[in-house]
Formats: sequence, structure tokens, C-alpha cells
Amino acid sequence: MPMPQPENAQTTLREFSDPSPRQTSQISHSAITPAIDYRLALAVRRELAGDDSLPRYLLAPEVTVLLGAVPDLHRRMLFEFIWNTGARINEALAVRPDDIVLDSVRPHVRLVTLKRQRNPKPGKPPASAQRRVPLLDAGFVARLRDHLVTFCPNRRRPVWEGRGGKPVTDDTARNWLSGAVAAIARKGISLSLPNPTPHTLRHSYAMHLLYCGIMPAVLQGWLGHADFRNTQIYIRVMHMEAAAAGSRHVSFGMDAAEAAALLGA
Repeated sequence: MPMPQPENAQTTLREFSDPSPRQTSQISHSAITPAIDYRLALAVRRELAGDDSLPRYLLAPEVTVLLGAVPDLHRRMLFEFIWNTGARINEALAVRPDDIVLDSVRPHVRLVTLKRQRNPKPGKPPASAQRRVPLLDAGFVARLRDHLVTFCPNRRRPVWEGRGGKPVTDDTARNWLSGAVAAIARKGISLSLPNPTPHTLRHSYAMHLLYCGIMPAVLQGWLGHADFRNTQIYIRVMHMEAAAAGSRHVSFGMDAAEAAALLGA
């Protein structure tokens, strides 16, 4: 039996008549997961946004519109990678093409949990610092494959480098994301969080997987949490939003027009 929506659910999600940028459609060709009540979830999300004890995250409609406002394909793929893997920004920036396995029964990426290495040594990181994260969205796998062919001729260099091989910093990535927030604001769309960061996408990944029915113990491994208590913060939110979840089908993308309509002013 469907849960009733709060009275303000419809008013917080007004129709947006202007479609999002055309390039947003490249983020996913997948349909929205029907079993997740995004209108209810977004209404609850906005009510909880001021609680600093909870993780700061966005819902799939918000992420879809946000990433679609990043015009540069190479930059956008960095954020889409974090959204699909839950990688910390430093882990994502360290990824090389050789760390990405797309031609297997289960496409995945090998991430090095840099947070556990207080004094990293040159060479191959220890097995305890590595984790394999499955890539669950087929549309993202296809786009990532194309991206590697187009932008990454050297498989041993990081996928995301600045000009002249200079590293991309956390601050640089934050500035890219801030530009996207400003772009969607000009279209009359506001997010439940005013200043999302790359780490916001990591939290969003964790919450999205819980919505889709992934077990918390599995999520712990994919996030690279040494202590399960770090994973439990997401479960606290799910206690409040359980009525909006209920599907084990995982898709990180959704229809761009539907995403814009859900978030529109």
C-alpha cells in the first residue's frame, strides 16, 4: 500500500517548464527507479537538510540535474564517477585506466583507500588498502568506456589530470561543481543543499544504494569504511525515510526531463 505524501510534497516539487540542458541526457538513458518515491524522499530530505549530525547528500533527481550542468565532458565524468562508485575525491583523482575493468562479468573499479594510508610508500599499495567497487549502471559503463578511449591514451596516467599533467586538486573540483550549481540556479532550480561538494556525491551514492536495497555491510566494503559505525550514519537517515525506499534495482541515472520536472521552480 503506497504511503501518503506529506502535504508540502507537491508544493516543494513544482513543474519546471524549461527542460534541462541537452547534454544532461548523456548522464543516463535509464528510467527512474519506480519503487523509490522521490517526491516523498525529496520532501523529507529538505526537512532534514539543517541537521548537521546527518550526512549531507542529494537525491538522484538532484544529482542528475547537477551533473547535466557541468558542460565539460571530462570534468563531468569525474563527478559521475564519484556518484557511481562512492569514491573519495582523492581516490577518484588517483584512478588510472588500468584500475578500471569493464570487460568482465561484473565491471568494476579498483580503488585505493588512501584515508587508511597515513604514510603511503611508493609502489603498489597493500591489499588491505585496496577495494573493488562494482559498476552497477550499464549506461555509465558505456559512457566510461567511451571516455577512456577519447581522453586517456596512456593507461598508466591518472584519468583526471590538469593541463601539462598537473594534478587536479579538491579545490579545483569544488569550483567546477560550484559553477554547475550557479548554472542550474539561473534556470530557477534549487537543490536541497546549497553548496554540494565532491564528498556530497559520495554521501549521495551511499544513500542511493540503501534506497535500492543494498545491505549496509556490503555498502561498508564498497565505501572503504574500516569501522561499521561510519556506515551506520546512513542507516539513521533511512529510519526516517524508509517509506520512500524499496527496490533492489540499481540505476544511478534517470530521464533528464523527469529530473528537471521534479526539481523545477
